[in-house]
Amino acid sequence: MRLFVRDLQGATLSVEADGTVAALKEQLAVLTGIPCAEQRLACGHPLSDAQLLAECGLEEESTLFLSMDLSGGGKKRKKKTYTKPKKIKHKRKKVKLSVLKFYKVDSNDKVTRLRRECPQETCGSGVFMAMHFNRYTCGKCHLTYLIKKDEK
Repeated sequence: MRLFVRDLQGATLSVEADGTVAALKEQLAVLTGIPCAEQRLACGHPLSDAQLLAECGLEEESTLFLSMDLSGGGKKRKKKTYTKPKKIKHKRKKVKLSVLKFYKVDSNDKVTRLRRECPQETCGSGVFMAMHFNRYTCGKCHLTYLIKKDEK
């Protein structure tokens, strides 16, 4: 079967070929000097090496287009611009021996509680209220007592 191949420079080569696309690429490698691995043949659609020329829909004196195997092809991603500064995550402060803030041991081994306990039934004993500058707050049930200071 006689085929025409248009190469990279636009010149047309006449080739006698029967069989597979890989055999045709070997003939073109001899004529053009381009290795078979870098050649891409197309006739409206790309041709794979294992296909037979007759199965590709090629007829006598059909024209094939030779191109090079190019890497890439993907679009370059646009760099994202951030408008706000990055949020800093909250880090929990580790306080050593923090339990000493809640209890006091006397000289005669009597334990007293330094913080106020929550009176709610859902919390029970052992749940202490947080001391703020103007209020006591339970962290479990959110019960809050305001502290009134005498004004002089």
